[in-house]
Amino acid sequence: MAVNGLWSSAPGNLETASTASVVWNIRPKVSPVYHTVSTHDVPVLVVGAGPAGLIAALQLSRKNVRCILVERNLDTTKWPKMDITNVRSMELLTRLGIADGLREIGVPQDYSFDVLFSTGLGPGGECVAKWNLPSPNEWRERIKSDNDGSMPAQPYQRCSQALFEAWLKPRIQAEPLIDSHFGLKFESLVEHEDGVESRLVDVKTGEQHIIRSQYVIACDGAGSRVRKNIEVNMIGGPVPMAMMLVHFKSRDLAVLHKQGQFWHIFFSHGGVVISQDEGDTWTCHLPVDLATDWEAIDAKEAIYRVLGGSAGPVPIQVDEILVKSAWRPNICIAEAYISKSGNGRVFLSGDAAHQNIPTGGYGMNTAVGDSFDVGWKIAAVLAGYGGRSLLDSYEAERRPVGIRNIERSGVHHKVHADYVSWVTEAGEGVVTARNEGGRALRQRIAQHTLVHDGENKDHGIEFGYRNDSSPVVAHETHPNTHPSGPITWNPRNYIPSTQPGVRAPHVYLADGKTSIFTLFGPDYTLVDFSTTGAWAAKFADVAKLHGIPLATVHLPNERHAAAVWEREAVLVRPDDFVAWRSPIDVDASLDVSVVLDIVTGRKSSLTVDLGASADDEKKNHLLDQVGEKGFTGTVGNVNQDEVKLLAAFQK
Repeated sequence: MAVNGLWSSAPGNLETASTASVVWNIRPKVSPVYHTVSTHDVPVLVVGAGPAGLIAALQLSRKNVRCILVERNLDTTKWPKMDITNVRSMELLTRLGIADGLREIGVPQDYSFDVLFSTGLGPGGECVAKWNLPSPNEWRERIKSDNDGSMPAQPYQRCSQALFEAWLKPRIQAEPLIDSHFGLKFESLVEHEDGVESRLVDVKTGEQHIIRSQYVIACDGAGSRVRKNIEVNMIGGPVPMAMMLVHFKSRDLAVLHKQGQFWHIFFSHGGVVISQDEGDTWTCHLPVDLATDWEAIDAKEAIYRVLGGSAGPVPIQVDEILVKSAWRPNICIAEAYISKSGNGRVFLSGDAAHQNIPTGGYGMNTAVGDSFDVGWKIAAVLAGYGGRSLLDSYEAERRPVGIRNIERSGVHHKVHADYVSWVTEAGEGVVTARNEGGRALRQRIAQHTLVHDGENKDHGIEFGYRNDSSPVVAHETHPNTHPSGPITWNPRNYIPSTQPGVRAPHVYLADGKTSIFTLFGPDYTLVDFSTTGAWAAKFADVAKLHGIPLATVHLPNERHAAAVWEREAVLVRPDDFVAWRSPIDVDASLDVSVVLDIVTGRKSSLTVDLGASADDEKKNHLLDQVGEKGFTGTVGNVNQDEVKLLAAFQK
C-alpha cells in the first residue's frame, strides 16, 4: 500500500517516488470497492521469473542497471523441465558468478550422463544400447588434456529447473539493483518512442501498477502476454502425440538401476525415465494418444508402464507423487524478437521467443544465451556507449541460433520416434522375442541410436554457432578461412577460430592452470599477443576517448595460445565472442575508432565499408524452409492457439 508516495521493498510492494491514486467503483447499497493504482519508473522491466527472466535481471544487475522483475506466480516452478545446463551456459553462468553455486546444488560431479536404450526393466527386457557421456569431473580432465581450443571452458551440469529456480530466486531478491515481485501479473503495454508503459495487477490484492521503463524484456513463457501485446506470432507446430508426465520420489534402485546407473532411459515403446538427482527424484514420460483421457490414468500405473517398456508394466515402490500432468512436444519460433513499433523497445527471450522439444536440452540453454545477450546490450546502450545497432543485433544474432537449435531438437526427437515406429510396426512382443526377428530388431535399434548420438554431443549447436550476419561484428573480406582450410559449420563440432562472429577458443596458458577466459574483463577485452603490446595500447587509448569500457590482456610469451587464436590481436565481447581481429597484414591501415563504433553499435558493419562481407545469403535459408515445411518431426505449421494437450508451463 502506498504511504505518501513511498513503497517499502518488502515482497508485494514496489519502490517508487510516484504517488498512488485511488479508483472508486460506486455501486448502490454495496460497500465501495477500490484499487490502488501506482506509477513506477525504472530503466528496464523484466516480465517473467523463470530461468530467462532470472538471468536477464542478474545480467542487468551485474552491469549496474536497475530493473523491476515481475512474475505472475507466487513461487518458482514445480515442473522439472530442464535437467541439463550445457557447456556454453556454464561458461555464461561463470561470467555471472553463479556457476559454482549451481554445481553445489546439482547432481554430484562424479556421476555420468549415461543414456540407456532398453526394451524394459521387467522380465524379458534388456538394455540394447548405451550412450557413454562423461561426468563433469571426467570432462575437466579432457578439457585439460585436449588444450587445442576445441574444448569448452566448463563441463556440463545436471540440475532440475525446479531446483535451479528455487535456488536462484533468493539470490536475485538479495540483489540491490533488482526489485523482484512474485504475484504481479502483466496485463498490457503501450510502447512510445521514448519508453514503454506497462500495466500490471497484484494477483492477491487486485492493486494495479503502471511501470514506465525504457525497455521491456519479455521472459513470460510460451503463452507470453507481452508477445501477444506487441502482435508477434509464432511459427511452428507440435508432434503428432502427447506425453503424460509423472514427477515422483522412489528409492527402489533394485528395479530402477537394474540395467545400470543412468541419466535417461529411453524405452522401445516411447517411454522415458529421467534421474533428476541420482538419489530419489525421477520423472517419467508416457506416450499417449491425443484422444486419451490421461487424467483417468493412475500416476503409479503410468510409472509402471513406462518402466516396463515393451515387456509390460513393472511395479516399483513409489514414495511420493510430486506432479502429474500431460504435455505436448511443440516446436515454434517467434516471427520477430524485437517489437517493430515505438523504436523497438520490447525484446523477447526464452520460451516467449522459441519453444522446442526437450531432446538435446536446448530450451533453457538457449534462453540463458538470449537473456545474457540482451542484458549486456541494453546495459551498454543505457550506459551511453552502445548504439541502436547493438540492440538490433539481438535479433540478428539470437534468432538464427533459436531457429537452428529448435530444429535440431526435432532432429533428435525423430531419432527416438523412428525406432518406436519400427517396434510398433513389428507388432506386440517382437522386440522382446528371443528369436531371429527380435534380435534383428534390437540390433537395428542399437545401430540406429549409436550412429545418431548427437543429442548431447552436438558442440557445433551448443557453442559453435556463428553470428555471420550481425551488424556489430567487424566481418572480414574472406570470412571462412582457417589454417587447416575453409570453415564449414556443422552441428557436431566446434572448430576453434577467432573469425569475427564466433566464440573465442578456450585454452589454458603455458602454466597449465590459467584459463584464458579468466583474463577477460567484464565488458570488451583486447587480447594482444604481440611483443610490444602496441595493439592493446592503441585500442585502450581510443576506447578511453569514446567512453567504452575495455580491458587489455598482453600475452607476448604465450606461443601456443597465439597459434590457436591465429592473429596478433583479438577483440572479445562481454559474451566471449570475437568482435574483431587484426588483419594478417599487420601493416595494414586500421581506423580503431571505426572498429569500436561498429562493435558497440554506433555504426553497422553492414553499412560501413571495411572491405568486408557478411554472409547474408544463408541468413534466412533455414527460416524459409521452416515456413514452407515446418520443423522436423512435427505435424507442420499450425495455429498455436489450437494446439491440444499443452501443459500449464506451455501456456
